[in-house]
Amino acid sequence: MPWEKVEEHRQRALSPLHPSQRGTAQAPDVFMQLVESSNKHYDAVNSIFQAALADFARVTGRTYEPFEYFYYGSTTPTIGIVTMGSSVEVIKETLRHLKLEQCCLIGVRLFRPWIPHEFCKKLPISVKRVAVLDRTKESAAQGEPLYMDVCASLMSCKRVGVFVAGGRYGLASKDFSPRMAMAVIQNLMKKDIEKVQHPFSVGIIDDVTCLSLPLGRDITPLDSAVNQCVFWGFGSDGTVGANKEAAKIIGDSRPEMSVQAYFEYDAKKSSGWTISHMRFANNQNLSAPYKIQDGQANYVACHNESYVETNKFDVVRFIKKGGTFFLNTKIASLAQEKRLKALEDMISPKILRTIALRKVQFYIMDAASLASKWGLKGKINMICMSVFFRLSGVLPIDEAINLLKASITKTYSYKGEDVVKKNHDLLDAVCSDPRYLISVEVPSRWRKAVLTEEKRAYSNRHIALIDDEKTRKFMEDIAGPVTRLEGDSIPISKFLESNLLGGTMTPGTSKYEKRRPNPGNLIPKWNANACTQCNQCVAVCPHAVIRPFIVTRDEAENAPYPEHFTTIKALGTELAGKRYTLQISPLDCTGCNACVEACPESPKALEMQDVEEVLRCGGEKTWDYAINLPERGDLVDKYTVKGSQFQTPLMEFSGACSGCGEFTTVSSRTQTPYFKMLTQLFGERMIIANATGCSTIWGGSFPSNPYTVSKKTKRGPAWANSLFEDNAEYGFGMFSAMRHRRERLIKLVEDFLHYVEIYPDNSEQEKESELVSLLHEWLEFRDEKSDKCTFLFDKMKPLIQSLIVCNDPKRALKLKQIWSDRDMFPKLSQWIVGGDGWAYDIGYGGLDHVEAFQANDVNVLVVDTEMYSNTGGQQSKATPVGASVKFATGGKQQTKKQLGEIFMTYEHVYVASVCLSNQTQLLQALVEADRYNGPSFIVAYAPCIQQQVRPDGLTDMFDECRYAVDSGYWPLYRYNPDLIVSGKNPFILDSKKLRKEVSSFLKREGRFINLKKAHPEIADELFHKMNTDVHHRMELMLNRASGYKAFSSKEEASVQVLFASETGTAQRLARDFSDACTLSRGADAMDDIDVDEINGRTTIFFIATCGQGSMPQNGKAFYNSLCQRSEPFDEGTLFSVMGLGDSSYYFFCKAAKDVETVMIKLGAKCILPMGVGDDSSEDGMEGGLHQWLDNIWPSLKLKPPEEVPHIDPVQMMFSNTAILPEKLDTRSVAQYFDSVNAVSVPISEITRLSEAGHNRDFLAFNVDIGSTLSYEVGDALEIFPSNDEERVAEFLHGYSTDFDERTVIKLNHAFGINGEISLGSLFCNVLDVFGKPTMHFLQQLATFEADESKRKAMLDVDNLKKMSVEKGVTFADLLLQYKSAHPPLPALLAMIPPIKARAYSIASAPSASPNIVELCILIDTYWVQEGGIRFGLTCDMLRKMHPGDHLRCRIKPGSMEPPSHDQPVVCVGIGSGLAPHMGFLRDRVHAATVLEKDVAPFSLYFGNRFEKREFLYSEELKKYAVDHGSWFKLHTAFSRDTVGKKVYVQDLVSITDDSYSHLFSNPGMLYVCGNRNLPQPLRDSLKTCYKRLCTDTECNAEAAVEELFVHGRAQQEVW
Repeated sequence: MPWEKVEEHRQRALSPLHPSQRGTAQAPDVFMQLVESSNKHYDAVNSIFQAALADFARVTGRTYEPFEYFYYGSTTPTIGIVTMGSSVEVIKETLRHLKLEQCCLIGVRLFRPWIPHEFCKKLPISVKRVAVLDRTKESAAQGEPLYMDVCASLMSCKRVGVFVAGGRYGLASKDFSPRMAMAVIQNLMKKDIEKVQHPFSVGIIDDVTCLSLPLGRDITPLDSAVNQCVFWGFGSDGTVGANKEAAKIIGDSRPEMSVQAYFEYDAKKSSGWTISHMRFANNQNLSAPYKIQDGQANYVACHNESYVETNKFDVVRFIKKGGTFFLNTKIASLAQEKRLKALEDMISPKILRTIALRKVQFYIMDAASLASKWGLKGKINMICMSVFFRLSGVLPIDEAINLLKASITKTYSYKGEDVVKKNHDLLDAVCSDPRYLISVEVPSRWRKAVLTEEKRAYSNRHIALIDDEKTRKFMEDIAGPVTRLEGDSIPISKFLESNLLGGTMTPGTSKYEKRRPNPGNLIPKWNANACTQCNQCVAVCPHAVIRPFIVTRDEAENAPYPEHFTTIKALGTELAGKRYTLQISPLDCTGCNACVEACPESPKALEMQDVEEVLRCGGEKTWDYAINLPERGDLVDKYTVKGSQFQTPLMEFSGACSGCGEFTTVSSRTQTPYFKMLTQLFGERMIIANATGCSTIWGGSFPSNPYTVSKKTKRGPAWANSLFEDNAEYGFGMFSAMRHRRERLIKLVEDFLHYVEIYPDNSEQEKESELVSLLHEWLEFRDEKSDKCTFLFDKMKPLIQSLIVCNDPKRALKLKQIWSDRDMFPKLSQWIVGGDGWAYDIGYGGLDHVEAFQANDVNVLVVDTEMYSNTGGQQSKATPVGASVKFATGGKQQTKKQLGEIFMTYEHVYVASVCLSNQTQLLQALVEADRYNGPSFIVAYAPCIQQQVRPDGLTDMFDECRYAVDSGYWPLYRYNPDLIVSGKNPFILDSKKLRKEVSSFLKREGRFINLKKAHPEIADELFHKMNTDVHHRMELMLNRASGYKAFSSKEEASVQVLFASETGTAQRLARDFSDACTLSRGADAMDDIDVDEINGRTTIFFIATCGQGSMPQNGKAFYNSLCQRSEPFDEGTLFSVMGLGDSSYYFFCKAAKDVETVMIKLGAKCILPMGVGDDSSEDGMEGGLHQWLDNIWPSLKLKPPEEVPHIDPVQMMFSNTAILPEKLDTRSVAQYFDSVNAVSVPISEITRLSEAGHNRDFLAFNVDIGSTLSYEVGDALEIFPSNDEERVAEFLHGYSTDFDERTVIKLNHAFGINGEISLGSLFCNVLDVFGKPTMHFLQQLATFEADESKRKAMLDVDNLKKMSVEKGVTFADLLLQYKSAHPPLPALLAMIPPIKARAYSIASAPSASPNIVELCILIDTYWVQEGGIRFGLTCDMLRKMHPGDHLRCRIKPGSMEPPSHDQPVVCVGIGSGLAPHMGFLRDRVHAATVLEKDVAPFSLYFGNRFEKREFLYSEELKKYAVDHGSWFKLHTAFSRDTVGKKVYVQDLVSITDDSYSHLFSNPGMLYVCGNRNLPQPLRDSLKTCYKRLCTDTECNAEAAVEELFVHGRAQQEVW
């Protein structure tokens, strides 16, 4: 080393001791001279370089030159090849092997600076033809850089008469073999120089520009003594690692032996294939930088049996004649007589033929079973390596075993002596016991093995499912060969035929890959009885292989294997009448266990099972059937965790590894669920800019594309990848372009509307009027972050296409301009995504620039693996202190960069820190980020396999996420700038409690454990620092989250608000309440505090109920601690509970009731009985909530908060039309009913079911639905009532002198009406002006009242209650009473709610009367003190109707799922609650009589007041009891007919045996229909019956009855 030169260089460095200035701004007058002044230094490089090479040769003995000449002939060459890099060795060895007289080689060592005369000096004068090979492509240039240098050199050195042909090879590391080198030589040796291909490419088939050179036969320059071996492995099975260890073992133990290893990996890494190419040679050097060629391997091993199946890989194409083939397969464990047949059934005929024709020695072993037998399940690498040494002869077997044992001891000693001993014993057994390694005698019939049509159809079964010809062609021509590793043979024309110019990809191709089997051969099995339908398992599935489906009973029964297509009743009023099923794709599941971990139930609703068992039971066909059922995600709210998972994921079956949250061997298991959820929420309108890294590998590895499109709309995520460092700028560029285009579209739309207003087109008036209306609506909602703009565009699309061909050129031009920017109609969601290496380090500058400006409405998602995971696990600024990773093996000294907290300092950026363990918070953050009008930044925790999670790696992924959050290592928070506007704290801490110590988290990961082992003192210091940092950070966050309310002490915040929330509703209500309560600091999840913290304080609980009465996840730990507490609470412990649920379910508000019960038991005082928000009540959840709120403020001795209700006035204008024709008025009314899916059908018959003159009217209405509607047994008919026209006119006249019932207004899509309508029609058919008013309405009305005394009266809750009881006050009454308030008409229309439809259970059965719906209706009444008897709106309308009158109605799926005919049934109903039971009964009668089916027993318990007056359907029921007495029993109870004690239906249930025999002895169904007072007494009667008849020694009646409800065998419909 010339140290004097080094010192000289150092002295030129910047230093204040000898100051200088560098990098000045230079004007054009001097810049060029300064640049040219360095010429002599570049000119001197060649001589310096040669001198350095000479010094190098003296030290090492290896001589190199800038240009190296190779020639192995005996005369003079006439042709030459110029190349550089690894191709030099390939061509050199090829020339050495062939000893060609004509050809020489010049290898380039020094490319820059290029020395022309040195090059020409090396090129012999005799050479007249030169081929220049370059491993790059300069598009649109005359040639590649090396070619241009060669041509220029020959010209400058005046070497005339030399023909130079430029060629390309090896792009993207495509292998360059001796066969290709020979093709280049043969091209130059053509006799006619005109026929020499120039330019040319080699290694591909170019049938478009025809530049490729044809390849001849394979040649091998290697000596026959070289032992060549090929190993096929499955990513993560240890094959590659074992081969690397073998190469090291052999190289270290045998200095005389040369070892070469070359490894190929699927882009999917641990979910894909691996191929190891290994060469071994005694006493000779190996120089073969290319893969083992076909027919050259002495030994081939396949460690994954699925690879030999038809349509997989040709694994034996490498093997030479007489070579050895080893297959790891379970078939080796079969009996000898079954093995050959099993092998023939499994192995591709092509492979069988090769084995037979090449006379291959064939061996098999079941390595997986052996590993399990020795307690090393899944660890097959050492077993297979010992087989290699045993069969290949590379080393003597005894020597190899000793070397392997030494390697095992070194590698696994840290795991303990037990693990080392197991490996040693297993190795001895494999190598010594002849039973394990089985030689297969190859039958001669294998020479003629052919693929049967049955096998061909089975192997191509997934291609057969493709209904899109373009996709089918892509899969057959491109994806198929690439998947079979035959991509080198695909000609260019095939890519162009599939429209893949430039790498554009067909969406959704990953679904056809079917990468079976998974590493563990296990997939989840669903236990429906334990499932609460929370869908959390679905949300965490990295590959979208486990999905929930909403199905009908018919669809379940029509499944290909109905006995395995398990379904249960779907929970939720919106899914009434539907079934729920959870299905798993057996050929896509990687067996990662994440779904099992995520299941919150105990026992788990999922367990792992053998995938082969599932396939034998038709699992593949069952999945295919389920995936093609109608999508019903639109039935549920997709912005909840449960609802979001019913949306079809538009990112599915990614190439991520087993359980990958991000990707494969690098960042396995926790990235993909984040991306999948994004596509479920915004997929049809999102654009993704993806930074290079793990997520681009599983998300964009050709030809596998996991991003797909909706089956309905054919829309899906648009995805693109630029570089690693510029992703933020790349995504920002997309957003800027879209913003510009959308602004242009807005201008074009406005111009068109202005033009149409001036020049209307009468010829297309109706279509143009509709388009104009839609465009106006789009302009109004264009910035709404939802699918609304997309829906509007779908309506506009056919109208624009129709009108674009109009006769008016200007109109047509404007429409064409709009059409050209039609992609901008949807409100697109721009996402910029990537890993921490990009966001924290390389691309941080660009990311900061994007986030810094509030106008940049882009969303950023960073999946934080805390290291450069895709490149091997190097440290990044996201790496935590104390972690031992590459470039910081001694433990990272600096703390982690907190990117989220940095961006919060801008104050206009939405920021969230999320983790998969809290799916509710994750979904909330994604939705809030998308809706926020400005930049957002979400950082998501994504554990990586290189974190070395213990004990089970990333099969513990979900627990790892939980540990990270619970220990405070990964806090969950959201910063929402929108909250600042409303005066709220924008920072919300979603993980407020440290439930575990950070040390417990660190002990789970090898990156921390390794540091502790290697450097315990450093580890202790760094871990202490991390612990301090975590607690300090949590303290700062708690202070920041405490809110804007100033409390000097904890005691001042005397009211504590807690919530247990599953979907986010209870959390939202709790936080709203806390904001309104002046004594509350904030709202916390129940699990975020200790039970002791509520002792002596006032606590308000908001508790939802999930599943079968379960406590939500964020309340379970608190509730368990509460139940375990034995010490009573101190005096002064006060509480109240607000429960949320659905009263149509047995477990209504169970979690809230349980908390209230335990609190009272522990001595806490309930200041207000539990409030209930009932989703199925007439007023919905809000009704019960407002009632509870009205009472909680006085109970807390607080003044109710001043509410200023928000009113969105209805968009309307008064029309110039004086009187609207009835036809047009009716049409507008029809628009409203169309918007609510209601149709008009006639009443064909009305029959009185009760005695004439009786004070209770039970009527049977027969409604002729014809073909207009269709219904299922158990459904209900929702009837839309209308207000009396005279009452409406009277109200309008009394309310205002400015308008009346004849006044015409014009609505802009309000109430679904677009156009003119009279106020009379609007108030009669749409607005519930005579309905029961709420306190919220009065609060709205009070905002228009100037008189303070009247405002006070309006806001008096007791006054409203009094008026309701005494007068039955209506909205109209209050508006006339407080006439001085007088809201203007637009506000009035917004304040009065729409008329609600009233649902009536259908008493008929579609099987018997498909066109007639029969309703059993009680014309109900109620009493008011000053008005006497009143009728409800619907009953009042119905009692006045006659046959021939029409009803506006729609079908509502029933809440009770109908039974199958072979299920025993017990029906219990009172009054008109008989209706659904009549439907069930009539359906069964039809099945028994018309269909002649054998039906199960049916017992009906019916009750009413008087038998003579109210025995509904008496004659029909009595006839059924006689005619079908073998299976139908009728039990009746009439409470007012009995003397003394009244007898009710529940009493009959307790004294008869039917319920026991049908429900407890058999898997029958119980249906209950009646008022809310019926279910509880009935349950008590069921228990009584059970106790009376149960003969078991341990009869648990409580559990038996509850079991009926838990498993959906007891269903109720109450009101």
